[in-house]
Amino acid sequence: MKNYLTLVLALSVVSSPAFASRARLESLGEGKNGSYYIDDSRNMFLNPASIVRYKKKMMLELGNNTNSAVDFTNILAGDPVTSGPDTAVLSRPQGGFTNTFGDFTYALYLNNTSDRAINTLGTVLAPTDAIEFALAGEGSVNWGVSVLHGGNRAGDASSRYWAARFGVEKDAIALFGTVGIDSKANNAAAPVSALVAGTNEVKGNTSLDLGATYKMDEMTVFGKFLTTKATWSGAAGTTNEGKTTAFGIGAGWKKEMTKSTNMFVRVEADSAKSENTAATLAAFNSSFWNVPVVLAAETQAMSWLAIRGSIAHSLLGQNLLTRDDLANQTTVSAGIGMTFGDLVIDGMVASSGLVNTNDNIGFGSGVNSGSTFGFGDSMISRIGLTYNF
Repeated sequence: MKNYLTLVLALSVVSSPAFASRARLESLGEGKNGSYYIDDSRNMFLNPASIVRYKKKMMLELGNNTNSAVDFTNILAGDPVTSGPDTAVLSRPQGGFTNTFGDFTYALYLNNTSDRAINTLGTVLAPTDAIEFALAGEGSVNWGVSVLHGGNRAGDASSRYWAARFGVEKDAIALFGTVGIDSKANNAAAPVSALVAGTNEVKGNTSLDLGATYKMDEMTVFGKFLTTKATWSGAAGTTNEGKTTAFGIGAGWKKEMTKSTNMFVRVEADSAKSENTAATLAAFNSSFWNVPVVLAAETQAMSWLAIRGSIAHSLLGQNLLTRDDLANQTTVSAGIGMTFGDLVIDGMVASSGLVNTNDNIGFGSGVNSGSTFGFGDSMISRIGLTYNF
């Protein structure tokens, strides 16, 4: 037995982690679709140009295919905190790979349904069956583009969307964004919400999710802007609109404490406003602002074992319509990563508290957890595998 354990450790390679999982990002207090200042291959969902730094990888994320109903009221009202696919499909199985073709890097990824620029879709079905193809090149300017599509159908209900991403990187500057091109959701058998009786279809207008970063040694400053709009039929042939606008600025620091330990700090200020023209939804119009801070650490405890954790807290924040302070504003998360040769297994061991229900706007960490003391549903809530080929 002792010889067997020795062999396992001998086969473990002392190499940098694959940096490629939701478990790692959420353990560090970031949203699962990428970080503005921490290196990770899932940044491709923010900036497709970043895949040139993560070539020849296969990425798999465990999950389940539970597909529950989306809350139409919040979506039609443009609620930036509770609307969007993330609230209906929290952990779907997904995966893909990156590879090279000549001087280009390309990626194919399946079933990532958390697309932030299309969160105004409303349907009894969350849009699933997502596919994304990205192509990138590197040189004096790194560039990348991707096209993504998703849809779903069950009986009389259906949903679909088309979107595209773009990104460029020049020295310390990066500009990137997602454009929601077309989206539609309907339920021929019933209204999409009791508050908007008679409305069977919601259309998403062109939406934008834009970002920019600038690196200065250990610090990265960033800015982001999001606008989405949905329309649906109203009484007497009128057309109603639901719109969300959000923006934020912030800074993140990565500090190498030792050769095996990195510390991370993120501070930002976010603001979001939702409004609509439907009288029955006027009570849901709202504005939010939030100032979250995240402290995180990641250490290579052994040649094959990485340990990471974070605490995310809202320093200040308020719903300006109700004058209520944003509740449940602290999340503590922990995770591990195990490296065995070219295979990396990441797990989010536990998470307690709730900073945000999704990472559409960036209110806090993006970590979704409602358990107490890190157990229950959030115990081993994320498992990701990355293979470097």
